[in-house]
Amino acid sequence: MTRTKIVALIVAVVGSLLYVHSYLNPPETWESHNKKGVKAFQASHFAEAEKHFIQALELAETPPLNNDRLHFSLYQLAEIYRIQSKFAEAELILKQTLEVDEELLGPEHPNVAFGLNNLASNYRVRGRYEEAEALLKKALKVLEDSLGKEHALVGNILEHYAHLLHKMDRAEEAEKLENRVQAIYSAQGMENQ
Repeated sequence: MTRTKIVALIVAVVGSLLYVHSYLNPPETWESHNKKGVKAFQASHFAEAEKHFIQALELAETPPLNNDRLHFSLYQLAEIYRIQSKFAEAELILKQTLEVDEELLGPEHPNVAFGLNNLASNYRVRGRYEEAEALLKKALKVLEDSLGKEHALVGNILEHYAHLLHKMDRAEEAEKLENRVQAIYSAQGMENQ
């Protein structure tokens, strides 16, 4: 066998092996990382879930940009950080999520209010009460302006705000908010919520 034929045979064998390897081990996709992340999360394997959600986020951030994937990946990663009490890491992701929402939906969209609420919750658990209060006030205004003062989601933000006021030893103000929450939920038939 000539040297050229041997080289051609080796190239053919190596190429075939690489093809079989790539067929049996397809590259990880955004979907596969999310599935693995959710499965690990459900099994309380949080470090593994975090790894997959980070990889999913990296894929979501590559062009062509898919905003739904980016948004989903950011929220998944923020939640896994919250579960692990990695509040500083969660804060960075929550801020990034809020920026994406404001850019895509506008600063007065209800989803922005939810992002503000999530970031406020992060601040509250870390004792950053004044920052949390400012965010909750802003979230409340966004929801009241977009959905109306008697909407159930306004009641939800008011509940969080009342909880924060209790933490800040402002029980009288918290009670006023709790009364408003009860009125909203009563009007909506949600007394037991």
